Amino acid sequence: MNYFFFDISISYWSPLLGSILDYSFPCLNSFSENNIKKLQAIQNTAVRSILKLKYDTPSNIVHHEAFNKLKFLTVSNRLFELSERYVGTGLSHSIPLVVRLVKEYKEGFESRYIEYPTPLCLTTST
Repeated sequence: MNYFFFDISISYWSPLLGSILDYSFPCLNSFSENNIKKLQAIQNTAVRSILKLKYDTPSNIVHHEAFNKLKFLTVSNRLFELSERYVGTGLSHSIPLVVRLVKEYKEGFESRYIEYPTPLCLTTST
């Protein structure tokens, strides 16, 4: 593989695909599954072009190669990661009581002992 072509391809495709997903993920989360599949098809085509894979290479192999060589997640996984980060960041700068409630709620799944339970934890523990 020509390293120069590989490097140029990544430098063009990665920001293009990444910016579409990263900057518009709140809108993309409301997309239908069919539209997400269309975006995935575009990403698969780009990955096949960058890595010079055959057109008939199965999608699971394309996804595997995209992650291992280019560090690209599938579209749905990337949207999930962005949503999780967005919500986590929003909660971390939230009202202290809400942060405490969410923390205790999560701890309720991990252990049954909570030192100072809040109303949210009282409803989940029996």
